[in-house]
Amino acid sequence: MVNTGIGIPEVLSLLAILLPVVPILIIFIRRTWQQDMMIFLGTICLLAFMQHLMVYIPKLVPVNTTFINSIFGLGEFVLLLYLFKLIIEPLWLREMIHTVLIAFASVAITIFALRGTATHASGLAMTAAFILLVIAIAALLQLIRDKQLFIFQSPMFWIAGGNICYFSMFLLTGLVGGDEKGTAALQQEKMILLSVINDIRLAFFIVAAYSARPQNDLIEGTRL
Repeated sequence: MVNTGIGIPEVLSLLAILLPVVPILIIFIRRTWQQDMMIFLGTICLLAFMQHLMVYIPKLVPVNTTFINSIFGLGEFVLLLYLFKLIIEPLWLREMIHTVLIAFASVAITIFALRGTATHASGLAMTAAFILLVIAIAALLQLIRDKQLFIFQSPMFWIAGGNICYFSMFLLTGLVGGDEKGTAALQQEKMILLSVINDIRLAFFIVAAYSARPQNDLIEGTRL
């Protein structure tokens, strides 16, 4: 008998496509697109929407998923580093982020051009996840020091928190077993777990978009 029901992977795939649209709509409805943080967040969500749309809808584009994930993953890496750089104050740390960004992007583009996206894709993804995890923790610590009691009202808290949750789990599942290790069932369980964590991260992005104060409110608050 053919199973025509919708399983957990299909539901998670649908959520991965739809959830990135919500922060974009919130940013436009609340008119917070003038803020640099919201511009980066909206662009990241747009990339996530396009990536998951291409990956989860069969035959939408005649390109393998490794190529799509590698290219969009590199774009997300660049945007997230610039996003976290907005809040980080120490000059030496900002310069280090800039250096790491240029070095990693150069290495990744060189590998993609010479050997293709399938070569060292897992290693590059793990390295990017580690870098983003460290920078996200640094941004969160900076925010805790500056905001203190009002930290939950800051969009950066939710952005950093969601990324810390996702990339820590990404590294953990990568250390448990790479793409070549384990059974097919184990790999599927890992993908489902990462999909759940990614959906949670997108939910954090929704809260971040809603937490951003419109430009008029910021001006009135400054006057007060």
